[in-house]
Amino acid sequence: MVFCISSCVHEFPFSIDEIQKNTVVVEGEVTNEFINHTVYLSMLSDYQDTARIALRGAKVAVTSGDSTYLYKETADGIYTSMDKFAGITGNLYSLHVELRGAVLSAQTTMLPVTPPDKITYNIFPDKMSVNTVAEPYVLENPAKYVLKLSWTEDDDTQKNATLYYYSLTTVDISQLFAPKIQETFFPRGTQIIERKYSIDKDYEKYLRSLLAETIWSGGYFDEAHGNLHTNIESDNPIIKTAGYFSASTVFIDTLIAR
Repeated sequence: MVFCISSCVHEFPFSIDEIQKNTVVVEGEVTNEFINHTVYLSMLSDYQDTARIALRGAKVAVTSGDSTYLYKETADGIYTSMDKFAGITGNLYSLHVELRGAVLSAQTTMLPVTPPDKITYNIFPDKMSVNTVAEPYVLENPAKYVLKLSWTEDDDTQKNATLYYYSLTTVDISQLFAPKIQETFFPRGTQIIERKYSIDKDYEKYLRSLLAETIWSGGYFDEAHGNLHTNIESDNPIIKTAGYFSASTVFIDTLIAR
């Protein structure tokens, strides 16, 4: 049994209804790619305001064992590691943020990732769409998938799309009966860069709470809304936190849709 609607999703911002004013939103990850990694810091300005204010002037660092990686602000609210580095599978990574009289912290362990399953497609006379990427329910090794599609239209217009899929270890009724997601169509020959990210149990809880508040919300069996799971801690009780700091091993593959 395949529930493609519940597994094929586009990522959305945090649900505002359950996050308090002056909540600091932390979004960051470390992967095994040798790159400059990024942490995003923002704050919700008001309970009813969906806009987020970029937070400037923070001190950001990530540590693992004896290694410390300092981050610098490269744009408003965007902090990038000063040096490129690749995370190591099995290592523990700690985030440290000093901001507005508070110290925010998080810890996460980078788990291994297994190779992805073969992508299948829906084939139409003049177009295609993704049918399955992975099973939406797995007994172990939950994962997040990001597909970046790129193709050229007949008028030489360049088109791009990003699709998100999830394999999780539990299934909710709201997931099975989630509202229908708009299908993305593309021509044969479209290039697809597939990334499969390992997910630990806490990150899976965060993703489930995020999905329940966004693309699974509004279905026939909608669940009661609640706070989003987070691993971000604050030493200042006035500063609330949201978001997640993750560490994922990534399997990357480049495909041509045919």
